[in-house]
Amino acid sequence: MVAGLVVGIVVVLLVRGGGGSGPGAPYQPFFAGTTDQVSKRIASGGPVCYPDPKRGDRSFCLDLEGERIIALHVVPPGGSPACIVQWDRAARRYQDCHGAAVDPNSLERFPVLTRTIGGKVSIFVDLRTATPPRS
Repeated sequence: MVAGLVVGIVVVLLVRGGGGSGPGAPYQPFFAGTTDQVSKRIASGGPVCYPDPKRGDRSFCLDLEGERIIALHVVPPGGSPACIVQWDRAARRYQDCHGAAVDPNSLERFPVLTRTIGGKVSIFVDLRTATPPRS
């Protein structure tokens, strides 16, 4: 029932223009799931990566920093959407499209927003702005 409620809210946001799916429409926060679901998925299999919902250059991976969920922009500064950073599950590290290791602190981040919906904490990634890398 809770999952249905969350899906219903996302559909309403999309219908009202909250999804901004048209080519000229502005980016809106991207619903990525609940904190419980996302945290468990990252803990068991590593970061969860998403392509840019508008097919642009704002692809990202959700990862854990301690117990906090973060969203890493996988197009490195000065890089291209044709050569994104990916998670190598076997090596358990981020790497560029040539296989070289990438420090996640060198990647920009998108803000992660939370909202309680139906008793669960939902995660939204704000693709409108990115913060500079930590290193």
